[in-house]
Amino acid sequence: MPNPENKGHRQRLRERFISDDASSHSEEAILELLLTYAIPQKDIQPLAKRLLMEYGGLSSILETSIEHLCQSQEIKETSAILIKLVDWIRREYYTTSQLDKQITVSPIQAPLFESVAPADTEKDNAAKDLPIREKIKTRRGTELFGKAVLKETVQILPKVPLTTSTKEMTDFLNNNLPFNSEQTRSRRGRYIKFNMFPDNTVDLSLIKFAHAFPESRELRDVCFYKFCRAQSLMLEFIESIMLQRIGSGFITRDIITDYLRSRFPGSKAISDGTSAICEALFGAEIASKKGKQIIFSLRSIPIVSFAFILHNEFPEPGMYDIDKLNNNRMIRAMLWNPEQLLHCLYEIRNSGLISKISEIDNIRQFTTKYTPSELVEQIISKGEKA
Repeated sequence: MPNPENKGHRQRLRERFISDDASSHSEEAILELLLTYAIPQKDIQPLAKRLLMEYGGLSSILETSIEHLCQSQEIKETSAILIKLVDWIRREYYTTSQLDKQITVSPIQAPLFESVAPADTEKDNAAKDLPIREKIKTRRGTELFGKAVLKETVQILPKVPLTTSTKEMTDFLNNNLPFNSEQTRSRRGRYIKFNMFPDNTVDLSLIKFAHAFPESRELRDVCFYKFCRAQSLMLEFIESIMLQRIGSGFITRDIITDYLRSRFPGSKAISDGTSAICEALFGAEIASKKGKQIIFSLRSIPIVSFAFILHNEFPEPGMYDIDKLNNNRMIRAMLWNPEQLLHCLYEIRNSGLISKISEIDNIRQFTTKYTPSELVEQIISKGEKA
């Protein structure tokens, strides 16, 4: 028999949303209201709170695959489909023209489901004279993230069983991550799977690489690469902030915070985002801390991790323009010394990991012969070291 208290609470949720009550704009209220349309006759609030805690935020929940969502307790296929429907709508139809028609509070609009800071009239009037920027389609990982878990990732991957089973991977992480709380292990495990194994597909070559190079610089580099692939906000931060300051060799937390505030105006998660970026940089040892400064510089290139990342960026065996390597965003994000790239290409050519390098007049090309999976097998069989 339906619980009348639940029915009354659901009605109040809807009424607050219809009346544009401020309390209806929180991530918990939005997720709770959404789930009421898929889960009847049940108190949804505890579930909404748990999901937000496990995934770290509403954006992360929306980006998660249906299969992955269905692994969550109490989430069935109907609920997962509704969540992904909302995600698809926000990505495909959340355009600048629609915002111009619907939102008049501020010309500076936060991402979907983020709260907006109170409007500043003088700034708003000044902003009217600025050119309108074209809306960029939301990509995976462009949202603000609150955890990196890279240190734990580097530590746990060499211990993960050699499996392609998502369930085995999930069970292992839930049982072996170094946290006392089962809920914390589950949440951190989700972060690791999201960042290392996108689309809920286990990359066996990464696990084999981790087994061959446990807790090494090579593994830290590869995990940081995977993280930047999953969280493109990290990639954009490196391009916009770190590479622009490579000459000075340091930034501060305030610089990170200012960058995130400019990207996500009005967000209440800026502090968590700042900590997460620091956590990623320190966990991968891309940067170090000295007082209030975050120190970094161009780095020498480990041959093994270079070979792994090269073959993941150019996964199909074939011939490629060397300039595409020099200008590759992911390669630059590693903060590797660009003057060493050509030398490293010859190193892996001499090791037999790529076929050849051609430099004739203005034509410079390299030819690969392995898929990423085959490359890792070759590295292991050859016993390659940095």
